[in-house]
Amino acid sequence: MSARQGSVRGITHTPHQRRAAVELLILGLLSTAFLALFPHRPLAVDLVLALLASALVLFNARYTMTHIWSRLPLEDRRRDCRASILVTMALTVLVMLVFLLIGVAIGYEGADWPGAKARILHPYMPNAMLLYLPWALLQQTLFQFYLLGRVCTLCPSLHPVAQSLLNGLVFGAVHVTDIWIVLLAALGGAMWSFLYLRYRRLWPLVVSHALIGTTFYYWVYGYDLASRWRVLLGSV
Repeated sequence: MSARQGSVRGITHTPHQRRAAVELLILGLLSTAFLALFPHRPLAVDLVLALLASALVLFNARYTMTHIWSRLPLEDRRRDCRASILVTMALTVLVMLVFLLIGVAIGYEGADWPGAKARILHPYMPNAMLLYLPWALLQQTLFQFYLLGRVCTLCPSLHPVAQSLLNGLVFGAVHVTDIWIVLLAALGGAMWSFLYLRYRRLWPLVVSHALIGTTFYYWVYGYDLASRWRVLLGSV
């Protein structure tokens, strides 16, 4: 047995696997305790925590690149930027079309076609999408660049779909404010995880996240996200 490896009942654990397990155990315990103690909290609290977590991820970025992602296989053809954009945007548009149909139906039921038009063509939606981009960047960096790599390191024998679903479940679990948001976040997280495993391109996922999140809140929930963020930014 190598001095850099340990074995328990025939299962070999590398130092990187042990480190990933310790990191995720600590993060899991802290996150579970926080969500249990503060199930309802201001958006500003989530933003501050995300920024702190991102700072830790960036501080650890060199290790993540050299000892996590560099060890995971990736075929050269999957680095095609055009394919990454096309596939990600195609899936994003499909999801948005579903939200559009739901929004039209809800708006029409409430106030006929004027209600549907007001719901779909909300004047603050473009602002909300722009404000959503940095928030999406924080989340995708945390859950794809950091967490997904460690999930793959700990569970290398799992199929990429299973690894993506596992990461998506974690992504959904942190959105515990609403069951529908949890389900959407889990499905979206799994989709983005699989795309990141395949292409290793973060920014198309950021754009996809912002588009899906914004259209969900406005078209499905009828929720003015931009106004909420303006209040948040005005109070900072």
